[in-house]
Amino acid sequence: TGGTDGLGLSLARKLVSKGTKVSIIGRSQEKVDLTIKELGNEAAGYVADVSKFDELENLVKQIKKIDILINNAGVWLEGEVLSNTEEQISSTIDTNLKGVIYATKAFLPLLKKKEETHILNVTSTSGIRGRENQSVYVASKFGVTGFTESLKLELASTNVKVTGFYPGGMKTKLFDKAGTPKNNQDWMDTDKVADIIVFMLEQDATMIMDHVVLNKRISKASN
Repeated sequence: TGGTDGLGLSLARKLVSKGTKVSIIGRSQEKVDLTIKELGNEAAGYVADVSKFDELENLVKQIKKIDILINNAGVWLEGEVLSNTEEQISSTIDTNLKGVIYATKAFLPLLKKKEETHILNVTSTSGIRGRENQSVYVASKFGVTGFTESLKLELASTNVKVTGFYPGGMKTKLFDKAGTPKNNQDWMDTDKVADIIVFMLEQDATMIMDHVVLNKRISKASN
């Protein structure tokens, strides 16, 4: 999910380069089309809003089989809770938290049909520590952390691995799209972060990197 830009697009490129067939899910038909045009025949594109379970259910009928589910879609929200509108709060929780739960619920039956499968939830370092002026965003990410940790226990006796990946700030358009741009040019490069995720996914059935935190290095230029 969220495979048309940022970390999702970097990850799709890396996976396709390794011969993986990738299904991209995004909310914009235009962005999905452009992404598939770039990635080529090893990729397929689907338009859906992860906060709407019925749309994901329809995708399952089209995709039919998968080995790995990467829950990556997310939106940014900052500011004190009193400054956040009801619409902003709902949108953040719906995409960042309910979107992960819904996508997992929709695709889990397919994952259980295969011999060895994997769910990787891309969360944030904001899912493991509180931050000022990010209370709603942090709440959404803490929710994903709790869901991920509980899902590991629920699926421990099955063929499905569950991993939580917690990256710090990356050079993406996440903040620009939310209308709160950052000076993030010295933050982590999404291509390099994608390399780490691919390495995690490549580990065999006897191993799992199940709680990986990746912090950006603090510098004088960071904002």
